[in-house]
Amino acid sequence: MMDAYTHLDMSVQNPMDALEECMEEAGIDRALVVETWSGDNRPSLDRLIASPLPQFRVALCFRPTDERFYPAILAEDAVGGIRVRTGDLKAFRPLAAALEASQKWLIPHAEVGIGKLTSELLDLIRDFPQLRIFLPHMGWPRRDGQNEEDWYESVSRLAALPNVVAGVSAIAHFSHTPFPHEDVKPYAIRLREVFGPEPLCVASDYPLFETGKYADYVNLAIEWIGADIATAGVLETTLFGDSQPGLAPIAAKE
Repeated sequence: MMDAYTHLDMSVQNPMDALEECMEEAGIDRALVVETWSGDNRPSLDRLIASPLPQFRVALCFRPTDERFYPAILAEDAVGGIRVRTGDLKAFRPLAAALEASQKWLIPHAEVGIGKLTSELLDLIRDFPQLRIFLPHMGWPRRDGQNEEDWYESVSRLAALPNVVAGVSAIAHFSHTPFPHEDVKPYAIRLREVFGPEPLCVASDYPLFETGKYADYVNLAIEWIGADIATAGVLETTLFGDSQPGLAPIAAKE
């Protein structure tokens, strides 16, 4: 089983070792490790790219002025996706064809709300119809502590597109209540209703929650959207290049 969205705890001496310990405790054997906007974990990710480990893939942040990002980086086996802010999607367009051709993942960030992000993604998909999109964090159901009124309409429109998957992560970030965050559970359930089980994945958003609860958050997400997602889905299969019985490649939704 894969953790589809994790960072690294840069406050510890060996961040990769700490992540692997958490994964082992939770029964997670693979992970997509995502660069933070601050870039504090980028040196660790660069080492992973230079010396890949079979159980990890990396998602790098796109910044229009960052010379470290260039199309050839998509050829690196360890790179599984690119994280892009809504406000930078237009600047990313010249690279979108390369990402589409690589069959790796665009991982958008909804800093200005899911409605605006959805509009930008729909526009992008019109020009790059085979682009793979991984929507993390339950599609950002809340922003600045307030419910996003257009969340359901937005995730429904995205779920109707081919090549779009979604993840249940950042549970603590969106909740107003302590663990087990029952106020967020309806969003995860609704997400499964609109996406179905195969395009969904579980992710931790480690270490951005209460210390020592990695396994608890993984298990909570599994409980909310159903144990059948615990087997590899389309995101894990494409990231790690293997197949398992009963898994179909990403295809247009009915």
